[in-house]
Amino acid sequence: MKNKYWFFKRIYKDYVIVFDNNISYGIDKDLIKYIKSKDINYVIVDRECNIKVIECSNNNYYKYVIRESVIKILE
Repeated sequence: MKNKYWFFKRIYKDYVIVFDNNISYGIDKDLIKYIKSKDINYVIVDRECNIKVIECSNNNYYKYVIRESVIKILE
């Protein structure tokens, strides 16, 4: 599963990669909670490797990456 994650991460660099049962790896694991706010792009990959790309008009991926990194440092 991690191999699939790294493959799709190289293709979709500033997207959150989510597998069909809300599993993710790396920094995207912490960014899943921001998908509900509708201002971050994400890709849903199912078991058969079918992808569904959801794009927002204002992608705040890097803003949330910085936010989560600072939170981890402060913990």
